[in-house]
Amino acid sequence: MTGTQLNTLVNFKCRTNDTTFTQADKLVLVNLFKDEMASMIVERNAGFFLVPSTFDLVADRREYAIGDDLLNRIQKVELKFSSSDSRFPSKYIKDYLGSETESEIVKNFSNAENGFAHTIRRRALFILSGTITSVTGGGRIWAHIFPGDLANLTGSTGLEVDPTTTSFGFPRQFHELLARRIAIEYKGRQPKPIPLSPMEVNYERDLEKQLAAISHVDNSGEIIAELPSAEVLWNNGADL
Repeated sequence: MTGTQLNTLVNFKCRTNDTTFTQADKLVLVNLFKDEMASMIVERNAGFFLVPSTFDLVADRREYAIGDDLLNRIQKVELKFSSSDSRFPSKYIKDYLGSETESEIVKNFSNAENGFAHTIRRRALFILSGTITSVTGGGRIWAHIFPGDLANLTGSTGLEVDPTTTSFGFPRQFHELLARRIAIEYKGRQPKPIPLSPMEVNYERDLEKQLAAISHVDNSGEIIAELPSAEVLWNNGADL
């Protein structure tokens, strides 16, 4: 579904037009409820909306801000402390209670693999390692980010298409549900609330069906074991 088609579908469900329910008003709700659904989607499928992004290490700086488009979790943090090194995973410490004096940090942590860690606070990473020098692309975060906001409801590109190589579109199976969610909001905010249609009443149940459907990404990863031979199991039919 394109932005234009979504606008048409919302008007159909609400029995409105672009005068009685302007595109500007619809757009606010589109982006609001898109983000609401996205937060539910990643709870069911950790592969959705996951993207890596790099950042530069700056000499003697330990705290690095996390982007405003971050959804509700970080999958992995990787670091390298020299341009010639490879990045290695950083250990996450949920509640760091140690000293934050530089001399104490470098005494207890290092820049070697398995020797460094990070904690998260104030929407920022705090790196626990040896002395930090400037390294271009020294850090990489694998994080879930919100799907890109729609700029308008006149586009001819499918909403599911990724806007850029570092952002995401919105999954096709949730497009009708998005329009339905907007219709529910519109009808409920009228001076005299408009009764919901049967489909709108079933919104929560239908949303749950789609969330359950995406929770199984790949059914082809079965592990097929082979038993040892009968002789090895001493089960070759001999009457001992």
